[in-house]
Amino acid sequence: MSRDVSFDIAKGFAIICVVLGHSEALGVPADLARAIFTFHMPLFFIVSGYFTKRDAVLDRAYVVRCARSMFLPYAITCAIVLLLFAIRTLLIWPEGLVDVMSTSTLAALYGTGTQEPPLPEGVTQIGAIWFLLALFWGKLFLAAANRAPHTPIVVLILFLWGYYSGWMFWLPLSIQAGACATLFLYFGQRIRECDLLAPSVLSLPLWLVAVGVWLMCINMGYKLVMASNAYPGDMLVDVIGGLCGTLCVIKAAQIISRHLPVLGRSLAWLGTVTLPIFCMHLVELDVFLWENALEFLSALPVPLWASGLALRVALIAVMCVILYFLPRPISGVFFRSRIAGTGEGRTRA
Repeated sequence: MSRDVSFDIAKGFAIICVVLGHSEALGVPADLARAIFTFHMPLFFIVSGYFTKRDAVLDRAYVVRCARSMFLPYAITCAIVLLLFAIRTLLIWPEGLVDVMSTSTLAALYGTGTQEPPLPEGVTQIGAIWFLLALFWGKLFLAAANRAPHTPIVVLILFLWGYYSGWMFWLPLSIQAGACATLFLYFGQRIRECDLLAPSVLSLPLWLVAVGVWLMCINMGYKLVMASNAYPGDMLVDVIGGLCGTLCVIKAAQIISRHLPVLGRSLAWLGTVTLPIFCMHLVELDVFLWENALEFLSALPVPLWASGLALRVALIAVMCVILYFLPRPISGVFFRSRIAGTGEGRTRA
């Protein structure tokens, strides 16, 4: 199957939403952030599921392949975070180096994206990069579920286990987040198999229903946080809202690809570099001294959200450029064009 550029457009739009959704402290309206959280992470899982083959076998080769695609960029990004944490601490608080590094290392090893579920004593969140760990587990869970006699039932059981067990304990490496994400991966797989995105499969009234359901979820003001399996509204409504929101964004991406080619090419390019953007966004979230920056930016004669977002985008862009020019064994993990013998400008999905 040839890759549909509309998926890259949708991912490009979604990665912009990821950055905006994490920028409430910079003045991004809370209502906009809540609207973004109704769909942005479900979209990434659904798109990944769309390109996940049902006949994938859960063997050693598949586990290694998934680990290279997800655990390796996670490990490299965490190493960058730890290195920058060490440099920052040595410059401003050298006597706290041991405490800072031990806490940060434990956070990287535990791999949770949130502080909300009950965590072991001394464990803190690593942040947004939980997504890579959850995607790893979700792909393994989906491969196992696809070999079972009743795949939908197994997927549903995994989702419910991840959801309800998270109230009592939170396992390392975002395993429960991955269990819940399996449902969205499965949605993506079924969307491809049923060819639901073909022009004539879903009628206009059905698309209007999808838009209406998504808008209803946005209007309800709930903030779906997949990092902690938090579905604060009605769980079923939140899941359906994430699915409908994703379908609407992909349909909009198809329209953009046909009728707005300049915008489409820009978003599609962003969609091919979501991995380095996502990882470097995590670095600036964790390491950059935003408290000091906000104090400085608030004194400027421009809106805080404008100056804050400009600084955030600049930081991510600079770090992505530096990452691109690191030795190929490192940069090739994030940019396929940096893999020896590869001329593509796409990142690993």
